[in-house]
Amino acid sequence: MNPRMDTQSAEVERIRVPPPPTCVSDELARLMGVLREFCRPEANIAFEYDGSLKVHIDVREIEDVARLEAILPSLCGGIFFNTQRGLAAHHSFFHRISAHVGL
Repeated sequence: MNPRMDTQSAEVERIRVPPPPTCVSDELARLMGVLREFCRPEANIAFEYDGSLKVHIDVREIEDVARLEAILPSLCGGIFFNTQRGLAAHHSFFHRISAHVGL
């Protein structure tokens, strides 16, 4: 084996790959943090995108739905709008409040 080849291979620099952009994930994480402050720990919060961004918050108590319905439009400068009530899919005894998210 040629010792010169071993030395050359040790000097090869790695190609730097920039980290993938995370601006959308970072923004959703920030919104999730804000929503968590106003929800009970057992609440399920999920975002859905189907042409427009929506948030779904599933809670056990109907009182929490009324409270969130009143608070959501004032959070984050009013980006949550068009709130709706419903039953949570696949979660017995949970109530859902959904809202569009305008970023």
